[in-house]
Amino acid sequence: MFDELKARYDRLGPDATEDEIRLTAEALGRRQYMPVLILSVPSFLFFTRADMQAEFARVLALSDDSDELKAVVGLESGKAVKEKHLLTLLNQFEILRGLRVGDGDAWALVNELYEDD
Repeated sequence: MFDELKARYDRLGPDATEDEIRLTAEALGRRQYMPVLILSVPSFLFFTRADMQAEFARVLALSDDSDELKAVVGLESGKAVKEKHLLTLLNQFEILRGLRVGDGDAWALVNELYEDD
């Protein structure tokens, strides 16, 4: 499973411009937007492709019995926590990338979750 995830991380497209990243983070901050992730990911709204690669390597290097992984409730093993976190992070980053380039579907999702209710 980690090989498949690594391949997906490696296939991430180019980053948005610095201005697109900043403006999107500001717009999302006004909405108090922060996706639910399994492990803490400081500054996620500013993440780049390189940050994603670094987080993948960091999580994979964690010992399966590390305190960070053991703190997650509801998943039975460190390996399961790693897999769930890396998959969730990737999915949320793909949404974030869409937001940065003005993808209407991505913005509709955020607006539904944070404005329409």
